Amino acid sequence: MDIKMEPIKILAHRGYLVNNEPENSILAFQTAASCGADGFEFDVHLTSDKKFVCYHDDTLEKIGRPEAIKDLSSKELTSIELTTGNMIPSLVEILELFGNKVTLNIEVKSQKKGAKELVELIHQYNLDPAKLIVSSFHHPPLKDIKSLDSSISTGLLCGFARGQLKIAQKLKCDALHPFYDVIPKGWIKAPHWLLTILHKHYAHKSFEKAGKLGILINPWTVNDEKFLKLAIQKRVNSIITDQVEKAIELREYS
Repeated sequence: MDIKMEPIKILAHRGYLVNNEPENSILAFQTAASCGADGFEFDVHLTSDKKFVCYHDDTLEKIGRPEAIKDLSSKELTSIELTTGNMIPSLVEILELFGNKVTLNIEVKSQKKGAKELVELIHQYNLDPAKLIVSSFHHPPLKDIKSLDSSISTGLLCGFARGQLKIAQKLKCDALHPFYDVIPKGWIKAPHWLLTILHKHYAHKSFEKAGKLGILINPWTVNDEKFLKLAIQKRVNSIITDQVEKAIELREYS
């Protein structure tokens, strides 16, 4: 079964960041859509009142506050400004504005609970399975979502592709989301030249095997032009990137 014949989707990573719009903001998502992205990837956390808000980190330290997301209510969080006029959005707000209009890649962050509440929202907004995928580095939410509704597409996030397809199969995931870009020096305590070779080898090996296993490949965060070109040549299914317009340009001329 070869599932890699559909056009490659370009998904904006946390929205459109090139013009310094705040990440994971409604403004960033609107800009990404207006620039031609097929959709966007964004992060959600469960709040103290079991709602979801869109924010990357576990805490608010990045914006000068000490609180953890899980300790605040959705009302408290959505009243916090990221930048002037741009508030932390709720998942409900995102679904109301963008649901079924673009592809949504919802990344579930570190919480172990919340699958039931997330599935209920997906049902409430009647989200098209073809325009939705729920991804996570963490196995429990992926497993729980599939047990509640097997029609919801899930993707296993990973930093290194080696052995991850087997895990994705075990979790009944529809996709693997491996890191696929230039490896920063010092990222792992190993010779950088060796890590770079192994990184590309195992990523490309997973690209080749995925279609035969019926698993989609949606690499992140692919920003380097060399890796963007390679991802397109390898016929991945989606590319999660900050470089939306460059990725679209390269896709069109591939």
